[in-house]
Amino acid sequence: MEKQRARTGSEKEYRKEQLKKAALTLFAQKGFKNTTVEMITKKAHLSPAAFYLYFNNKIAIYRALNKDGIDILEDLMKQALHTSGGSSVDKLYALARAYYNFYREYTDYFYITEILHLGNDEFFYDSTMVKELEKRTLVLLQIVASVIEEGIEKNELRKIDPMKTAVTLWGMIDGVLILEVKKSTLFTGFTIDALIGQLMDMVLLGVKKK
Repeated sequence: MEKQRARTGSEKEYRKEQLKKAALTLFAQKGFKNTTVEMITKKAHLSPAAFYLYFNNKIAIYRALNKDGIDILEDLMKQALHTSGGSSVDKLYALARAYYNFYREYTDYFYITEILHLGNDEFFYDSTMVKELEKRTLVLLQIVASVIEEGIEKNELRKIDPMKTAVTLWGMIDGVLILEVKKSTLFTGFTIDALIGQLMDMVLLGVKKK
C-alpha cells in the first residue's frame, strides 16, 4: 500500500488520476450506489484514507469524471469541425457524428455526463458545481450555435435562433442515444447510425435555406 501523502505535485496528480480511473471502471460495472470508497481505493492500490486527500465523497469524484467527460466531448467536437467540409451542413453532421462517437468510444464517460448512475437531486445539490457544469455545457452548445450562425451568414441556413436550434438539436441526439442505452431501438430493426442519420436529415430539412 502506498503512503497516504504524495511528495510532489506530479505524484499527487498521478494518484488522483488513478482514483478517477478506478471509479470510472467501478461505476460502469457496479453502478454508483453499489460502489464504495473502499472499492475505489483498493482498485487504485491506495489506502481508503488517501481518497479523502483528493475528494470529499463519492459524488465529488463522480463530478470530476463528469468534467473529464465534457473535456473529451469538446475535443471530439473541435476535431470534427477541423476535419469536416466547408459548409455549415457538413459541420453540423460532423458535430452530430462526434457526439455519437463519444457515446460509442467513451461509453462510460457518456453515462456519467448524462448522470445515468444517480438522481439529479444527488448530483446537483451543490449549487457551485451546478453553475460550473452549466457553464461547460453552454460552451459545447455555443460550438453548435456558432456553426448555425455561420450557416445563416453564408445563406446556407434560414434565419433561426442559433442557440435555441443548437439546444433542440442536442436534445434530439441525446434522446436517440438514450433510447439506444435503454435498448429501446432493437425491436425496430434500425441501427443507431441510421437513426442519427435520419434525425439529422429531418433537422436539416427544416433549417436549410429553401
